[in-house]
Amino acid sequence: MESIANAGSWDTLDPKLLDDTLQALSLLGYNQMTPVQASTIPLFLKSKDVIVEAVTGSGKTLAFLIPIIEMIKRRENKLGKNKIGAIVISPTRELAKQIHDVCIQLLEAMGNLNEETVNNENEKDKEDKEIIKDNNEDKMEEDKLVITTQLFIGGNSVQEDIQKFQKFGGNIIIGTPGRLEDLLKRHVIFNTNDLEALILDEADRLLDMGFEKSLRNIILNLPKQRRTGLFSATMSDALTDLIKAGLRNPVRVMVKVEDISTKDIQRTPQSLDICYLICENNEKIAQFCHILKNEPDKKFIVYFATCSCVDYYFKALSVLPFFSENYSLFSLHGKMDPKRRENVYKNFISAIGSSILLCTDVAARGLDIPDVDWVVQIDPPQDPKCFAHRCGRTARLGKEGKAIVFLTPKEDTYVEFLKIRKIPMKEIAKYEDEEIKENVKKSTIINSKLINEQLLKNNSKDRELYEKSVKAFVSWVRAYNEHQVSYIFRFKNVDVASVAEAYGLIRLPRMPELKNRKIEYKGLDIDPETIKYKDKNREKQRQARLQKEKEGKLNNKGKKGKKGKNEAWSQKKQLKERRLERREKRERKRDAKTRNMIMAMKKEEEIKKEAEKRKREMEDEWNELREEAKLLKK
Repeated sequence: MESIANAGSWDTLDPKLLDDTLQALSLLGYNQMTPVQASTIPLFLKSKDVIVEAVTGSGKTLAFLIPIIEMIKRRENKLGKNKIGAIVISPTRELAKQIHDVCIQLLEAMGNLNEETVNNENEKDKEDKEIIKDNNEDKMEEDKLVITTQLFIGGNSVQEDIQKFQKFGGNIIIGTPGRLEDLLKRHVIFNTNDLEALILDEADRLLDMGFEKSLRNIILNLPKQRRTGLFSATMSDALTDLIKAGLRNPVRVMVKVEDISTKDIQRTPQSLDICYLICENNEKIAQFCHILKNEPDKKFIVYFATCSCVDYYFKALSVLPFFSENYSLFSLHGKMDPKRRENVYKNFISAIGSSILLCTDVAARGLDIPDVDWVVQIDPPQDPKCFAHRCGRTARLGKEGKAIVFLTPKEDTYVEFLKIRKIPMKEIAKYEDEEIKENVKKSTIINSKLINEQLLKNNSKDRELYEKSVKAFVSWVRAYNEHQVSYIFRFKNVDVASVAEAYGLIRLPRMPELKNRKIEYKGLDIDPETIKYKDKNREKQRQARLQKEKEGKLNNKGKKGKKGKNEAWSQKKQLKERRLERREKRERKRDAKTRNMIMAMKKEEEIKKEAEKRKREMEDEWNELREEAKLLKK
């Protein structure tokens, strides 16, 4: 079911779109405009710079691709194949690739696509070549305008990209900031004198990822007589300087979602159902299993805090019968090889039946993965801005979708925090653990204790799993400590033993963050050095390394080490007590600060609502006065 607001048919736009464009949109199934498209396209075509803020999944990609293609087609002096007419900058490779695919679809449907460019991009895909050729045979004429598009996202050498551009051209260039900065420095080859438009997609993320310097360098290499568009689901204060540098008298377009029942503005689509579930860390995987069991044949995206957490759970869940027998598992994060990331992305999109993508925030924004039914956040994001973007991977273009975040009892203030940020959520009750029965196969029983025991057991039998679990736990602790909403997500409130159970730790690792904390955790009473790799070659190499270390220790035996300082026991005790007092004082201050901040946010929200109410009342009074004036004239 689709419930996205439509803003009428494409032929109602002013200025009107070209006939080829209207036919192409109809052919591709885009029969109605979304509000962001209806608002943005006319402004761009009337040579206005635009700043567009709209909820995720609202059709922003078409809102900038359609006008830049129209601008290139309407030019009196047609562009040569090596003349750049538009540049689209995206923060990630996956998003850039996705925009490029949509651009190719549009040009192909219009009959303006340079077939050589497509053949170059998809040399391995013979079938697609034939489809493109057949579709364009009746459209392409000798005098038909040909538009070339190129994707530059790295993964190969700069020289290869230059050769590709020289051979096939590129009127529309789509890419990531680093690679585009490298290429645009070469003015002789990459001529931007005829540039019509510059698009910054997911503009705030471009800045968050540290691309500000690259963006400024790119803008300096471009002509000032151009149109510029900033597109994002959120706009931050950090964009102000960039807007001043890159845009001239921009028009702001804000497309908001209003709750029909409460009339409140929200930052998420109306068709998206966002929930939260309160449980302990060692219950999260079991709760996720319950959701999977109740939602068969669905596509899930599951978010974790770090790359190491994704690596561990991908390996750990793959060997649990509940997952291996019923689901296709995929993993995606920023530390993966780019080609592997692209393959995972393609495979997940084409996966049929029940499939699960485990990922970090690299897949939180911009990516349009079709037919995602559920978004599950095992760990809330470090950056609260990412919350809405994560949820927005489902319920795209009006389709219905569900999102859930797991919170511990000490993190429930996050619900109020998100409500103030106009992200409404409703609570769902925690699922009860299924009973363990002798005559029932254990792998089919969803019980948090059973699952944690199985994780621990598997970690004790495979050194690779054991090492990944330790690395994941350490990365999780450090990520939690660096949370941007630290007054809600406080590490002092974390049940560390519960987290350790969730990762199946054999024993707690030594790390500064756990110093001076009383943690009761059993784990397993075994020597981790006895755990072997399942891969025989790796185990052989490990044993050889251990032997060398042993020999080295024997050679060094007898050497005197440095003596540490001796302190009186009473002095140590006093120092420890002082430290505890200072820590308690800091915590009391932090608690008071948190309460004050939440109260201030609530008060600010009330003031805003009251101001809006007064504004509506004044408007009503003015309307009444106008009506009375009209009646008096009659």
